[in-house]
Amino acid sequence: MNQTTKTNTVEENEIETNTETENIVNETVAPTIQPNVTEEEINSDYIGSEEQQTVNTEQTEEEKVIELVKNEYGTDQGVTFNIANKEGTIYHVSVNDAETTAVLTWYTVDISTNTVTQ
Repeated sequence: MNQTTKTNTVEENEIETNTETENIVNETVAPTIQPNVTEEEINSDYIGSEEQQTVNTEQTEEEKVIELVKNEYGTDQGVTFNIANKEGTIYHVSVNDAETTAVLTWYTVDISTNTVTQ
């Protein structure tokens, strides 16, 4: 339906306005449900598992190196493990006395082959 409206302004100018009306359908859109995602994750700067793997690659690799040395050393009680240096895929790890921080032994770990040598 077309409708023409004429109005007068303060300056007595005639303005013609065409208004077209259409049938508009109101739709209700249901929210998207995301399984296993909390509301806090939706409303925050949530990092998905794929992105998290990329972000934590270095940390995961270092944790793996320490775990390999712990297995080789035999215990983690009374000692600390410190990565002193990294050269490509080779890590140099010291086992230190937890009280005195004195170095008890050194290990070399090749993370690409999971090889640990003392």
